[in-house]
Amino acid sequence: MGALRLMTILNLMALFTHQLEEYQFPGGAPMVINRVVYNEVKQPDRFPGNELSIMIVNVSAWVIYVVAIALPQVTWLGMGVMLFSLFQILGHCLEMNLKLKTWYNPGMATTLLLFLPLGWHYIAYVLAQHLLGPAGWLAAIFMLLACIVLTIILPVQGLKNRNTPYSIDSWQVRRFAQVTHWARMKR
Repeated sequence: MGALRLMTILNLMALFTHQLEEYQFPGGAPMVINRVVYNEVKQPDRFPGNELSIMIVNVSAWVIYVVAIALPQVTWLGMGVMLFSLFQILGHCLEMNLKLKTWYNPGMATTLLLFLPLGWHYIAYVLAQHLLGPAGWLAAIFMLLACIVLTIILPVQGLKNRNTPYSIDSWQVRRFAQVTHWARMKR
C-alpha cells in the first residue's frame, strides 16, 4: 500500500471519528450548524438542515473519500479531499466558537487532533515528492469547492423546508444546549 492511499484511508477513518464526535459524543452538531452557519433562530431544529439533509451530507462525504482511496494516483483528487478535511478548521475552530462564544464545539477535537496533522502530513508528502504542479493544485482547489457544493450546500439548500417531517432529534437539541452551556466562555 502506498503512502497516499494509506493517508486517504486514515482520512476516511478520521471522518468517521469526526462524525461520531459531531453526532454522538458529545453530539449536538446539527443545531450548531443551523444556529451558527445559517444563523437560524426561528426553527433551528429543522431549518435549513434537517435529519434527511444531514444524513445525505454525511454519506455523500463518505463516497468522495472512498473515491480518493480508490484512486490514490490522482493526486489532485486526494489533495482536494484532504483540503476539504482541513476546511473544517475554519468552521470548528473559528466561526462556530466565535459565534457561540465557546471554546469547544462538537467536531472541534477531531478537527485539531486528526484532520490537521493528517492534512499537514499529506501536503508535506506531496510537496516533498513534487507530485503536484500548478495545474494539479488548481484542480485540487476546484475539488475542494466541489466537495463543499456537492456534500454540504446542495443537500442542505435542496432539502430545506420549514415544514419538514425530518426535524432534528430532540436528543441532539438537548445535547447542543448541554455542550454550549458547558463550553461557554466566562466573561
